[in-house]
Amino acid sequence: MNLFLVPLTLVSMLLFAAESRVTAEGAFKQLTSLAGDWAGTFPDGRSHTVSYRLTAGGSVLVETWTLGPNRESMTLYSTDGSHLIATHYCLQGNQPRLVLVQDHDATRLSFEFRDGGNLQVPGKAHQRAFWVKIDGPNSFTRSETYVENGSPAAEIAGTKADAAITYTRIAPARRTPGGF
Repeated sequence: MNLFLVPLTLVSMLLFAAESRVTAEGAFKQLTSLAGDWAGTFPDGRSHTVSYRLTAGGSVLVETWTLGPNRESMTLYSTDGSHLIATHYCLQGNQPRLVLVQDHDATRLSFEFRDGGNLQVPGKAHQRAFWVKIDGPNSFTRSETYVENGSPAAEIAGTKADAAITYTRIAPARRTPGGF
């Protein structure tokens, strides 16, 4: 191999890696493009909706999951310095906080567990990771990973992600006073 090509290849790889790294602000901006209402279907055939809206002067994205009558959960996305945090308020009564991480697939925004509240309740599970891929203006794909509360590290490491679900836009973002 030509010795000149080795450093050139390494520089190209580093530049590509730097370009594919997403910042908290960049990821937040991508997620705000989801503002509006979406429909999806779980693998077992149950349909549900997800809505996104901005609040707090555009600094927080509210994701609301409607799974059925009186069955709703919520995730709030906000930046914390150089981190993008997702706090999930689950139907199971816990509140895991996840942080944006770099994914081997640069087309996805991936979040991993950071900490949370009410995770000690036995017989319940909590969100450990999820990723979102914005496919276009009217479609996105998402996969989540849940683990049993109190699971040992080895068991958590072996946990598989849920099947990815594709969502389709059913309504654009609603305008509220103040432009959000």
